[in-house]
Amino acid sequence: MAVTDVTSINSTTNSNQSSAVTTATNDQLGKDAFLKLLIAELSNQDPLNPMEDREFISQMATFSSLEQMQNMNKTLEGMAEANKFSAVSYIGKAVAFTKGTGDDAQQVAALVNAVWFDAGGKAILDTTEGEVSLEDVEGVSEI
Repeated sequence: MAVTDVTSINSTTNSNQSSAVTTATNDQLGKDAFLKLLIAELSNQDPLNPMEDREFISQMATFSSLEQMQNMNKTLEGMAEANKFSAVSYIGKAVAFTKGTGDDAQQVAALVNAVWFDAGGKAILDTTEGEVSLEDVEGVSEI
């Protein structure tokens, strides 16, 4: 292979990698984009100067880390959904919570009429004594 051919391959490789990076950055870097970028890099590398093992291992470790973070995010979303179902199970039950602060604080028991969720996804219980956040509930009992 002539020197000009290697130069041509290198410029084509750099062009392909740049467009792949630009496309991936415009979307969001996910595992599919990472794999496409890695495959493009491997298939277009200079045969006279291939990627070192350390570089490849580093990129695979990055991929593994990305996949683990995505799995953890899915688990956390599932836990948030479970919290919503837990709040709905309070309808028709009596809950205890502290109303007021300081010297005016008093423990109150109230019947839960409904549950709704604010813009942040936080569960709010509509009780006979007013609205109370699920996080403020100190006890629950059957009527």
